Amino acid sequence: MTIINLNEDNAGKYEDYLTPDVAENLSRQYYKGILVQDETSENLLAGIVFELIGVDEKTPTEAAIRWLKIDDEAAAETLFDSYKEEINSSDVKLSTFVIPVEDSQKAKVALKAAGFKVKLTEGDNIIVTLDELLKLPIMKNRKIPDTISSLNQMTTRIFRQAISKSVMLGRKGVCEDLSNLPLSWFDPDVSCYSEQNGTVDGLLLFHKLPSGMLTIQLMVALSGNAQPIILGMMRKFVISLEETYGSDMKVVLNRHNQSSLELTEKLLPRGFGIPVYKGSRQEQ
Repeated sequence: MTIINLNEDNAGKYEDYLTPDVAENLSRQYYKGILVQDETSENLLAGIVFELIGVDEKTPTEAAIRWLKIDDEAAAETLFDSYKEEINSSDVKLSTFVIPVEDSQKAKVALKAAGFKVKLTEGDNIIVTLDELLKLPIMKNRKIPDTISSLNQMTTRIFRQAISKSVMLGRKGVCEDLSNLPLSWFDPDVSCYSEQNGTVDGLLLFHKLPSGMLTIQLMVALSGNAQPIILGMMRKFVISLEETYGSDMKVVLNRHNQSSLELTEKLLPRGFGIPVYKGSRQEQ
């Protein structure tokens, strides 16, 4: 079997196996990937993409498995052997994973065989439609404060300053590499920000996946008066979504921390996360 280490340069070659949504992340700083290929047929037999968490922090480094595909049991063992070597070089102390239940039975078996604890649970991601968002209580009033603007109005310099402030406050959203993501990573028409007295005090950022869905990346208020800032940006987002994409667009909301969990429970009380397998393994 042949081991292929994925990177920004070769990810496109294997996009059909990875899917475009997975492949695009391999251009990001903390993402790594491995494929196992049959030497004779050159068929791909297994693959993994993971993100290193906490590399530049004082806490132990973790590896979060973001995608896993297993098509051959023997290849799975080879894949996890290569994965172990890779994370050891980064001094990883804990591996975690969250993978959708759908079409993941072989992956579940391989994870257990590799020593991971596996459980079935509700995921953090909720997929909502424009129609659902338009029915939110906050949309009874469609007036947008003058302090809130679309991201396409923000200069790169101001964007970098706002991102630096958010990271300094420990608010990275779902982006471990938030400091390194360019302005162009975020959808300029539906993402928005709040600015008062010449200072950005709120960011609501979305990324459009190659598959077409929008995914929330960061929702943060950078001042003490958080609730009106967040709700105003949410209203701006929904209206911009309606104007830009229409009713067919789906949005992935991620309940990645306590504040985002509380907000989604308040706004979408019947929202249920995608069923996932979740678990971890201690590394030496």
